[in-house]
Amino acid sequence: MPRFRLVQLSDPHLSRSHPMFHHNWEVALTAVAELAPDAIFVTGDLSYNGPDSPDDLDFAQAQMARLDAPIVRFLPGNHDVGYSPAIQDAEQVMTEHRRQAWLDRFGPDYWQVDLGDWRFVGLNPFLADSGHTAEAAQDAMLAEALSTAPGPVGIFTHVPPFLAGPAEDYVDGFNMHPAPRHRWLSALAGKARFVASGHLHKSRSFQHADVAYHWCPALSFMQSNGNPFAEDAEPWVGFFVHDFDGADHSVTLVAPQDMINMDIRNWADGPDHSYMRIAKRPFPMP
Repeated sequence: MPRFRLVQLSDPHLSRSHPMFHHNWEVALTAVAELAPDAIFVTGDLSYNGPDSPDDLDFAQAQMARLDAPIVRFLPGNHDVGYSPAIQDAEQVMTEHRRQAWLDRFGPDYWQVDLGDWRFVGLNPFLADSGHTAEAAQDAMLAEALSTAPGPVGIFTHVPPFLAGPAEDYVDGFNMHPAPRHRWLSALAGKARFVASGHLHKSRSFQHADVAYHWCPALSFMQSNGNPFAEDAEPWVGFFVHDFDGADHSVTLVAPQDMINMDIRNWADGPDHSYMRIAKRPFPMP
């Protein structure tokens, strides 16, 4: 199977009680079905407020069941399980209970998949420096997957390791903490061809050293202000198509015409971001 196609979806932020982003999900389902991919990976924030709303997780689980491909895998985002306990002042923290709620609905939060000539590794960034018992198991899986890979390796995760460069400081939840970042990047050096992430609600592809980095746009919304990201990262909605031909790999941004580029820039205008405040109050329904 030298040629195959993989669709990466990210950040749909689905909710039965707060359905403001659902339209784009329906558009995405139609667009993905027309592509008939060999695999679909969803890289986090499946739910709007999963850490505190089991119904959001249940609704996201039901929606994920509508994805149709021979291989479908999921990874958690901070709005599914919370941030690592190592992140001080995080709005929501991943506990064993919250992580288990994810596992019960979506399966493993780290995994490896072999397809064609490639090996793909999915990682939960919130296990890094978390103190959870699964942290060491994920690290061991990553080491084993890299050392035994029969061909090129691609990494999928929710949070990008860095924004501008590996030496940068931690930036308020948008990138990985420096210590686990350096451990991951050291492990990937010379072994991984690319790292594909979500989380930032912007699209960007760039090369650093011998690794390509791909930021998948969100399906749900964009934010055109107040983000400390590289200027050439594009705020947009859509998804990525990864095409493989032997060891060759290309990435295409798909932005379906019927998707709504909902910009939540107003939510960031006050001293506190409005996301969690809106999540905690009843949503006005017609």
